[in-house]
Amino acid sequence: MGFITSVAGVSLAGMFNLALILKIGLLFWFLHSIAHPINDHIDRESDKIGRPNAPIPAKLVTLRQVKVIILLDYIIAVLLILILPLNVLTRILATIFLVITFIFSAPPIHTNARGILASITIAIAFIIAFLGGWTEVVGKGFEVLLIPLSFLIGSTHIMAKIVVDIVDIDSDKRSGRNTLPMQIGIKRSFYIATVFGLLIVFMYLLTYFIGNLNIIYLFLGGIGSVITLIGLFRFREDYGRELGREYYKIVTLPTYIFPIAIILGSV
Repeated sequence: MGFITSVAGVSLAGMFNLALILKIGLLFWFLHSIAHPINDHIDRESDKIGRPNAPIPAKLVTLRQVKVIILLDYIIAVLLILILPLNVLTRILATIFLVITFIFSAPPIHTNARGILASITIAIAFIIAFLGGWTEVVGKGFEVLLIPLSFLIGSTHIMAKIVVDIVDIDSDKRSGRNTLPMQIGIKRSFYIATVFGLLIVFMYLLTYFIGNLNIIYLFLGGIGSVITLIGLFRFREDYGRELGREYYKIVTLPTYIFPIAIILGSV
């Protein structure tokens, strides 16, 4: 996810240099991947219920091994940010992205278990990855299209995170987490997810008409919009009781489709 989102920023800036794409894409991919072992460690109790096939509940790794992996990941991440030839602004954005992964996943802040802050934190992280790709090409500059595209990317992650919190509400209750559906209820949380789903469609149309993205963006963005609306409509039928995380897979698709649409739409 970090890879294609940052590459979308590179592509929007008009650069299709393979070496640059791999450098930025793999950097943000690695920075994003750091959150996974932290989440596996922190959420191990809720995962016993909601994700029994996760690494720790499935006994694929021990707690000690996870801690070592986390430490090594952060050491490597810091070295990459310092050593890779990045411009100053991209280096700053990559550092902020790394800090956000810690804020999201680890105590004492651990926004992943703090209601709407979880969704906002994820959205900000991927907006930063997108901008990081763009700034590595352009440097210090600004383009109006960055604003609605950032809202578009952020909205896909907010919607998906709220849906998964609704699906995982039972396991989260048993593990003591305090997610958005637990704070304001399932229906109200779903209404918020729907607002961001509609915002996705609006921002997709806005970016096509005010930007210079091609017909591929129009086509793929249309598919992403339809999947968003159908996914939310189906989810509303039982709020995830029947298919569970299968709904999450559906509403997560736009988080991949729209960055790909930006990449191909910028050609």
